[in-house]
Amino acid sequence: MTQHEAIGIIETKYFPVAMEMLDQVTKAADVEFLTSHNQLGGKLVSLIIGGSISDVTLAIETAKRVDQTKPDQPLKNAVVITNPHPEILKYAIPSTKKAEKQPTAKKQATRKTRTTKKQATKTIEEDENNE
Repeated sequence: MTQHEAIGIIETKYFPVAMEMLDQVTKAADVEFLTSHNQLGGKLVSLIIGGSISDVTLAIETAKRVDQTKPDQPLKNAVVITNPHPEILKYAIPSTKKAEKQPTAKKQATRKTRTTKKQATKTIEEDENNE
């Protein structure tokens, strides 16, 4: 994982608003989208971005400006954390190594298929030997 001088956390109502904010934030500042967390079926979305302190600050200000254009002002909170401690990053950003270790559904299906083929071959060989 890349070390960032700062991370920004944007918490807003509604998934479409979060995507619009993320679009505007990444266009306005040189920040990297790190992860998102959806709660309540996408009615509450947290976006986490990383970059230099100035870029993350600009991104958070941009999110606040986007919020001001919305009728119900969906932005719940937007903060900049400078020089984040690695423990915070472990909590906020899921580890990619864990994701790599967990087999995907496709890999699991492939493993089951291979096992089934092996079993089928074994069964055919046993049938031929019994005849």
